[in-house]
Amino acid sequence: MLDLSDIAIIDNHCHPILMQQKMDVLAFRSYFTEATHADFAQKHIQHTVYYTWLLRQLATLYACSAREEEIVSVHNSMTAEQLLAYLVKAAGIDTLILDVGHPLPEYCFSPRAIQQFAGCRTAYMLRLETLMERLVIDNADFDTVVTLFEQSLIDLKAQGYCALKSIVAYRCGLEIREWSKDDAVHAFDEARVIVQRQGTLRLVQKPLIDYLLHRAFRQAARQQMPIQFHTGYGDSDTDMRLGNPLHLRAVLEVSDYHSMPIILLHESYPYTQLGAYLAAIYPHVYFDLSYMIPMLDKLEMATFTRQALSIAPASKLMYSSDGIHVPEMYWAGATRGRAIIGQVLQEMLTAEELDYEQAELFARLILHDNALMLYKL
Repeated sequence: MLDLSDIAIIDNHCHPILMQQKMDVLAFRSYFTEATHADFAQKHIQHTVYYTWLLRQLATLYACSAREEEIVSVHNSMTAEQLLAYLVKAAGIDTLILDVGHPLPEYCFSPRAIQQFAGCRTAYMLRLETLMERLVIDNADFDTVVTLFEQSLIDLKAQGYCALKSIVAYRCGLEIREWSKDDAVHAFDEARVIVQRQGTLRLVQKPLIDYLLHRAFRQAARQQMPIQFHTGYGDSDTDMRLGNPLHLRAVLEVSDYHSMPIILLHESYPYTQLGAYLAAIYPHVYFDLSYMIPMLDKLEMATFTRQALSIAPASKLMYSSDGIHVPEMYWAGATRGRAIIGQVLQEMLTAEELDYEQAELFARLILHDNALMLYKL
């Protein structure tokens, strides 16, 4: 297997960690699933291949047994700041690119604080649907929402953002359509009724989301600002059928959007081959390989890595962890990603698909250089 330990990682998609890191075993365990039902933390997570692998790796790192109680004890013996510093250094991470839209910022370290305590660079993106929700809650007039939304997207780089992020796959699916203003206004009115009744909003009204997304796309294209799309595997509230990246075709075909780099997150799992195909034929489409979430075993991760490298150019692939809540996720993703990318590239060397120089170049592109270029870090 190729040794990629000398390549500093740019984590192209992850989230902030919680400021409160003291927890019991069940709380720690519950972060390692996308399921929300309490039965999973009580009965099932400890019987997943990924989690048992993680415990053995953390036991080596923390110099303790692989028992959850001992690992959580070591975790709790350090402050959150110490955990960040230790795990990010051990992972060899150069940069964390953060989606600060989740978890709620009041519970998390800011990008600046993570950079300070972790000793690595941070960059951050703007989650579009979170912005939409805030504006719809705060404003009763449709035209005001549209104006404020567009104003919020002016000169994104000057505001500190390196990318946009859309979770439209969670809300109403990736088939983003063109809607009339009347359709969008009607959807806005529906959303406002919910706000007035509940005081909060989880925006799912498709005509309104799609209408605003097209305005975001035009701004992003003018600024050559990348946008990440959640695709495939996700939380239990997503309809996986609507997360197939092929649904994005209408957006990908718009020539005016071709200056907006598009990143398909989470290797579009289980639609990996389809997402890699899009990266292979559209010059502005890139493909994310995530090695923490989805929480899969090594064999399945090796399979999606082979599929991606077999179809898409290595210059279109980027590493991520999708780490969230606890800093162990940043470390585990980096550990897993280096090992599996190295294994797959070694297989391709053995099969004489690549030579050593090409394999090493591909690893550096995926783990570091492509993200450095795309996000203009």
